[in-house]
Amino acid sequence: MSAVETSAFRALLRPGDTVKVLLDAFAIPPGTDPTTGAPLPPADAVALLADAERVRRASEDARNRRLVAVVVHNEGSEEGSVFVFRARSTGKQLEQSDILRVFPVFGNLNISMAQIRRTTLMDSLRSGSLPQAAPGFLSLTITQDDAASISQTPLTLCTQQVETLRVLLTECKRLKELADAPPISTAPVLTTFSWLSPYTARRAPLPPLFSIPEDLRIARTPLHGRLSAAFAGQPGDDAGDVVRIRDEWIRVKARDEAGTGATRLSIRIGTFNVNGNLPSQDLSLWLGAQPLQPYQSQGIVTMAPALPPLLTDLGKIARSDFEEVMTPATAMTDNFQSPVSPDPSVISPLAGSTSILSLVSPTSPESSSSTVSSASATATSPQSSVPSSATSTSSTATLTTASSSEKPDLIVLGFQELDLSTEALLYANSTAREEAWMEAIYAALGQSKDSEKEKGKNKGGYVKLASKQLVGMLIIALVKTELRACFDQVQTAAAGTGIMGLMGNKGGTALRMRFTPPVASPSRSSSRNPSILSISSAQTTSTTATGAQSSKSVKLRKPGSTILTFVNSHLAAFDEMVDRRNADYAELTKRLRFELGTLGGESAGSELLFGDGEGADAVPPTPTASAGAPMPAGTTCGVFESDVTFWLGDLNYRIDAPDGDVRTILASDEWEDGRLETLVIYDQLKAAIRANKAFGTFQEGTLAHHPTYRFNAGLLKDELGYDLKRRPAWTDRVLWASNNFTRVQQTSYTGHPQYSISDHKPVSSDFTLNMDVFDLPTAEKSADRLYRQLRGLEDAHEDHNAHVSLKVLESSVDLGKIGHTKSVTKQVTVKNIGRIPCAYRLVPIDGESAPHPDWLKVEPMAALLLPDEIVQLTLTTTIDNNCAARLNTQNKELNCTLILHTIMGKDHFVAVTAEYVPTCFGTSLSRLTRLPGPIRTGGDLLSEERAINAPREIMRLINWMMSSSVRMDKVFVERADEDIIDTIRECLDTGVDFPFTPDEKEDKVPVAFGETLLRLLNSLPEPLVRADLQPQCVLQTSRDEAFEMLDAFEPAAVNVWISVTAFLHFVCQSSAEPEAKTLAVARLFAPVLLRDDAREVSPVGRRNFLLAFIRP
Repeated sequence: MSAVETSAFRALLRPGDTVKVLLDAFAIPPGTDPTTGAPLPPADAVALLADAERVRRASEDARNRRLVAVVVHNEGSEEGSVFVFRARSTGKQLEQSDILRVFPVFGNLNISMAQIRRTTLMDSLRSGSLPQAAPGFLSLTITQDDAASISQTPLTLCTQQVETLRVLLTECKRLKELADAPPISTAPVLTTFSWLSPYTARRAPLPPLFSIPEDLRIARTPLHGRLSAAFAGQPGDDAGDVVRIRDEWIRVKARDEAGTGATRLSIRIGTFNVNGNLPSQDLSLWLGAQPLQPYQSQGIVTMAPALPPLLTDLGKIARSDFEEVMTPATAMTDNFQSPVSPDPSVISPLAGSTSILSLVSPTSPESSSSTVSSASATATSPQSSVPSSATSTSSTATLTTASSSEKPDLIVLGFQELDLSTEALLYANSTAREEAWMEAIYAALGQSKDSEKEKGKNKGGYVKLASKQLVGMLIIALVKTELRACFDQVQTAAAGTGIMGLMGNKGGTALRMRFTPPVASPSRSSSRNPSILSISSAQTTSTTATGAQSSKSVKLRKPGSTILTFVNSHLAAFDEMVDRRNADYAELTKRLRFELGTLGGESAGSELLFGDGEGADAVPPTPTASAGAPMPAGTTCGVFESDVTFWLGDLNYRIDAPDGDVRTILASDEWEDGRLETLVIYDQLKAAIRANKAFGTFQEGTLAHHPTYRFNAGLLKDELGYDLKRRPAWTDRVLWASNNFTRVQQTSYTGHPQYSISDHKPVSSDFTLNMDVFDLPTAEKSADRLYRQLRGLEDAHEDHNAHVSLKVLESSVDLGKIGHTKSVTKQVTVKNIGRIPCAYRLVPIDGESAPHPDWLKVEPMAALLLPDEIVQLTLTTTIDNNCAARLNTQNKELNCTLILHTIMGKDHFVAVTAEYVPTCFGTSLSRLTRLPGPIRTGGDLLSEERAINAPREIMRLINWMMSSSVRMDKVFVERADEDIIDTIRECLDTGVDFPFTPDEKEDKVPVAFGETLLRLLNSLPEPLVRADLQPQCVLQTSRDEAFEMLDAFEPAAVNVWISVTAFLHFVCQSSAEPEAKTLAVARLFAPVLLRDDAREVSPVGRRNFLLAFIRP
């Protein structure tokens, strides 16, 4: 027996079990009755003596090969058992299903042997010759007659390994003597040999880890958040938790072991509510076939068509081509038309075979293109972050420039209100409008509408992959011709949520597809698909993408696939219907289902794309885990069972700010800086995501373009072209969600104001998907091996001899002194000292508590450890403004107890202590005025009668900056130095003099003082202007009225307000550009001094109230 086979056998055994003898044998298949054809009983040793030729034939058939092993379990006392396995071909892993028989070595276990002879005794007497032995063939019969035994039917095998058989019999005799020492009656077999139960029990199959992706709502939840509810003394569902931890560990580990590199896919997504109109303008800008033009950041966005009319492949204006399918109610008026430009460089002719791409020079898109990684969380809310004084920073992702010279691999377009006719609700099977828009799309791409039919003539172009229409909603996917073979298993779905909750005037259409990356062979040029990395380049890229690379070389025979899902929806309209929109979203997530039962196991996209497949298993080790296994009839999946899900469309979420405020902010020069950031705070969709009422799984890039709804071509419009009857809003959106195996990078997200086809402006977004490339057969084989490796973990609750044993090397941790915004990190070592895998999770002390306090972060919260494996538990302090506000009023001594629950084992406890250093940040105004000195000096609070007029910390900052020698030019303009801020903060808390001398040539120190003041004011638990006073403040129309409002302020708040606004007035007045400086300062301080956590107060009114005090 080869060393490879011996190693494969050992891998099947559980930790603690060892193989003493391994015998190569073969079985004799039963014969059939020659008359009836019925199978005959298995042959016994006596019958085999008379049929040597049958033995010889059986030995030559590899299907009859068996392995006989003596396995010993030693825990306190030695116990043994004889295992009989079905042998597999070389290189294939043994599975538990290959265990055919198990014979515990005890009681009446009997193993007999006989030599197979060529001729029987009768034949020798008749012939007068002596019987001759068949060289090397021995029969081996195993019998166990005990009533309590696991196997009672005798088993006969044959072998040629005479010496190994002798060793096997000797070892079994030794083990039998040990087992027979205590009487069997006092030690039942099911108790004494309980370690055999994991081998003999019917095992649950390995779940499919690579066929249908895990639900994104689960995949994006931290592992500890998926486990059952538990606390000290109440472990919860340990059996279910161990399966969740196991599956997650196997999924990640198997893909990592099978990894070969990385690949990427570029996608352009567009959404357009066409308001029942047909295409009349060139769509190349929207589709990315022309360079992107900047969205006007100020002034009037013209309603005159900024683009030429659409030209089809016949060279005619689109309107005349489509008039025959247009109804009078939806016909375009001349106001939306523009004359044909005589300059061919600004239109998209399809003369000859010239592509539109050759008519434009590739340039970078506008500055609103963005790079937003899917690994990042949703944008930080304004309440939890301090507005920065540097104009170059923002609380959301920074927009960067993306290259437009490379055409996307995949284009997905969503249309809404494609057909507004009443007939469309009743007869929705017409494709006339889809065909009209498809012709316009092909024209914009520089292709003929018949290009798909011209085989071999569409290289570098696009072909339609799929489409789905439901009344006015249409989703279309186009793919590069050369990549068409990479996409298969394309499924569609649709659901209506409109009238009566069913009609298709509102609802969604969806596409689901499988992408299998192409693999460039050595003879294939990688320049053919510039956005797809070849294997050679992928090997280099994988280190950057994943941070690690497989330690062994994996041959890519059959790449793993990525599931992409696209949802195009049109949700309920009107400003006040936000709850209905949230309900529509929830309804669509339930009703949009893809039918998978008709999908075959293999298709073009899952063929062996590289190499000849030699050495690949014909059947994966675990059929249920195979991504190529056919789906049972009726199998469906939802929009979240995907590696990446994109959600686009007219979501109809509005801006919850007064109509006048929205228009003022969009149009006024005073709001040039930060106008869009201000409005995003009031966006209904962002609020729904924050509250987890809708789209909580998704994320969205920075909204750096103007609202795309609602525009009016008539007279009732404002100076920007927005309809006076409808508040402007970002109704048209593109969002996405992805798992950890697919990294999504958004490279652009913008609106296109140049289009006048509809009352909506189209929106487009470019994405790059970075995916790890892994070999699917290798991943499935690794998953099966890892599954067996973790068997002891799953069986620990059944096996009395399998003890999970976890050791925490540090039972107590002292974090020392900790403070606001300063992190302290310590580690705790956790080790698996047992013989089987184990897992742990952190649990709270009771059902009402959290596993750890809010000032402490612990990672990982749950983990799996192999025997002798070590995990470092990282403890990090995190004290934000809210946490500091509470800790500043409590005892300085902090302590907590972390409870590490060993799943199916006992709990371990880690005592954590720390000393909190109080700070003026996060301390209320009233408390600051009653402190007897700096907050670190301690002492009892002063009575209210003895309270000082204003906090000394705020006054110290203002007094230092009001010095005549301080330069104020860069204050509230440039980014501050964090080290200087920390020094200033320490001086404020301790009362130590500032170590800085005012200098007219120094800018960094004054900038840091200004930023410290801003952060200190923002850290106040309550805003300087109380929330109940703010609605009255924004109603003041003059400076005198604004000053009169101060009478309603608290005494301390009045003094701080006067001091701060006087200082801000001084800063603005001393600037070279007073008005610009004033507007910039107001943008920073209005959301801080009049903090509106409920978003119910006019942003324009709050800013005007502050301007009344600081404007020179």
